[in-house]
Amino acid sequence: MEHYVISINGIDKIDSLTDKLIEGGLPRFTLSLFNSAEWSNLAEHLARLPDTDDINHTLDGLPSLLQCTDYRFERLNPSLFLVRYSDFDSNNKEEDIQLFLTRHNITMLKNDWIDIERIADWARRDLLRTPSDLAQLLGMTILDHHQEQLEMLEEEMNQIEEDIMENPHRRQRSQIIQLHKKILGFKKSLNAHGTIFRRLSAMDRYDNGTPSWQDLVAETQQKLENARQTHELIEVLLETYQQANDNRANDIMKVLTLLATILLPINLLTSFFGMNFQHMPLAHSTYALPVFYLISVMIIGAVLILFWKKHWLR
Repeated sequence: MEHYVISINGIDKIDSLTDKLIEGGLPRFTLSLFNSAEWSNLAEHLARLPDTDDINHTLDGLPSLLQCTDYRFERLNPSLFLVRYSDFDSNNKEEDIQLFLTRHNITMLKNDWIDIERIADWARRDLLRTPSDLAQLLGMTILDHHQEQLEMLEEEMNQIEEDIMENPHRRQRSQIIQLHKKILGFKKSLNAHGTIFRRLSAMDRYDNGTPSWQDLVAETQQKLENARQTHELIEVLLETYQQANDNRANDIMKVLTLLATILLPINLLTSFFGMNFQHMPLAHSTYALPVFYLISVMIIGAVLILFWKKHWLR
């Protein structure tokens, strides 16, 4: 477990939350980071915070809340809030980010994407005055990561579109379906985060804080609109794939039809000479077979010339 105190000078590590005094500036709030092995001590930690008196009854249901994986914002009691974000790890998989906010403390599970130096920079730029400000900036970082994921989806979509134009293949349909699933999950994530940001904005106003969440809400709506447009493009891509397959099937049917049309007169000719009559033209001539071949070649040539003039062979 690590504790930090945040002031206008930046961020300083402290041994415990009882030691908040630092040199050269008044502390504004504290940050507590838990390792996954220490997360079981969360209830005890929250009960010791100076802003959370008489919350033992509230913490009774904490284990079930931690097991839930839905995005959410919940006011556990008048002085304690639960915020659950979702962000992408290094393998582009979503992972939960749980924050517990009080008036003077923010507690969260330590993750690889938590950059203490970045938080210190925010503090020195006077962007962190309350735990809500830090939650807001973390939310903005998460939105930036969502934008990166959206751009990756669009690049993947463009590559699939190029492949379809060059050579339609059955595997491309599976790729498009996977893109469709990803964008649906992406829209769900943005919708949920937008709801969280709006409720945090309302909490800020309720607590007479600075309603700085409005920009974040607007940014989320913009990202969501971009995701909707990408979703529509994926659906268009699926239609393009289907059209390309239809065109390919039409080309195959065209070739088969042309072959059948070319062979049909020859089949008629062979059927004629195959009839079992006594008096047939060239039936007993030594030139019958060459004449048959010559007529066949002439028919094929005439049919091909006709198809070429009709532009059916192009």
